[in-house]
Amino acid sequence: MLDDKFDTATNPSVIIEILSKSTRDYDKGQKFTLYRDIDSLQEYILIDSESIRIEKYVRNQDESWIFRDYKSTHEKFSIETIQEELLIAEIYMDAFD
Repeated sequence: MLDDKFDTATNPSVIIEILSKSTRDYDKGQKFTLYRDIDSLQEYILIDSESIRIEKYVRNQDESWIFRDYKSTHEKFSIETIQEELLIAEIYMDAFD
């Protein structure tokens, strides 16, 4: 445990961030650099709040990261670590009405 608040995951396998204008650069840059040092982390997922776009990074066995970009509501999006699959349309349902 990092503190006494019990609100910090210490061994995450997946981290999902919702990007906003104010946090976008930090989440995609310095924060991801820090997250890459978490041994248990296998997937880092960034969901854009201003347009239909999901960026997914998956850790390889050699510690490199594979990037996948989703931009269509017709695509399926999977989180392999937890064996979950969604349509992008489900994630953005009613988001831009």
